[in-house]
Amino acid sequence: MTPLPPVLELREVVKSYAGSPPIQALRGVDLSVDRGELVAVVGPSGSGKSTMLNMMGALDRPTTGQVLVEGRSLSELSDRRVSSLRGRRIGFVFQQFHLIGGLSAVENVATGLLYQGVSKRKRRQRAIDLLHTVGLGERLQNKPNQLSGGERQRVAIARALLGDPAIVLADEPTGNLDSKTSVEIVQLLHDLHDQGSTIVLITHDRDLAAELPRTVSLLDGLVSSDTADPTIGVPA
Repeated sequence: MTPLPPVLELREVVKSYAGSPPIQALRGVDLSVDRGELVAVVGPSGSGKSTMLNMMGALDRPTTGQVLVEGRSLSELSDRRVSSLRGRRIGFVFQQFHLIGGLSAVENVATGLLYQGVSKRKRRQRAIDLLHTVGLGERLQNKPNQLSGGERQRVAIARALLGDPAIVLADEPTGNLDSKTSVEIVQLLHDLHDQGSTIVLITHDRDLAAELPRTVSLLDGLVSSDTADPTIGVPA
């Protein structure tokens, strides 16, 4: 049997921005994430984490190098097909939650499949099931202003999982939460990982990153260390 390709690969990814001189946010990043992994990408401000998130999430294209999702190189796809792949195969969780204020928790989650041809009844049932999974079965009809920060982040996580994505990218998911709630959200990510989800968490918090099975450290646009490959960052 042919082995499945990594869920996500970055191959010699460079991202430059116009300037005098040009700014290189990423300077040749290699990264491979296999199915079922739970990975932290950690680094200080200016290390390239946000740019790397944009590359991994197919939100932007590299200047040079390749990004592959489930073995498909995004450079070979049109913008329309990249957008379709991003909507179907990548889930996003953001620090700011990005929930719609006038909608209930179940309606906010169900919007994640709004443009994928799934019937309203199936979207709603899937949303209900996921809200139970993230511990919000009693809060289905509550709107965001009736939920705590941790509960809002749970809604956002449920929405990210709605379409059964190949990978979930969580960008500073505990950044707006108190320490107790942060611990609960990290535990939820561990639980989802145990159930088979592939998750990459982007953070500046090294203590949080240390709790995950694998940590990739960024510095000045390069991978400075990777616990999956102890030779990275070691002088030749």
